[in-house]
Amino acid sequence: MPLLRCPEAVQGHTRGRKDGRHALLVIVEDDLHANGRHFRTLDCIVLDTSDDMCGELIFTVFAAIAKFPRQQIVKGTREGLDSARARGRVGGRPRALTSEQITDARILLGAGHTRTVVAAKLRVSRWTLSRALDTASR
Repeated sequence: MPLLRCPEAVQGHTRGRKDGRHALLVIVEDDLHANGRHFRTLDCIVLDTSDDMCGELIFTVFAAIAKFPRQQIVKGTREGLDSARARGRVGGRPRALTSEQITDARILLGAGHTRTVVAAKLRVSRWTLSRALDTASR
């Protein structure tokens, strides 16, 4: 069985974050089993998913434990966003053009001005003007 060697990936995931090893374990578990490959440790506890069910069970348990903190973070983030929405707060960048500005732009375009000239008068890019007009017409 060929050995999988990726010290750069291991170092990249374990250095900067407290739970980087957990993230690596989840990635390894998902990718290896999807491709029909197996995992065997060479220097820690004996963990071999190629020939015994016990190794695969331990690996699966470790992967589940590694996923748990991430799921908690995602759940907390979603609850926070829902709570903010319920209070009337909407995240994201503010719109560049108000509805009045879009109406003015339509009037100017109807009078024969080009999108470039109208965008310059509204102090936005031509692309922003086009997106705002397309979004408002839907």
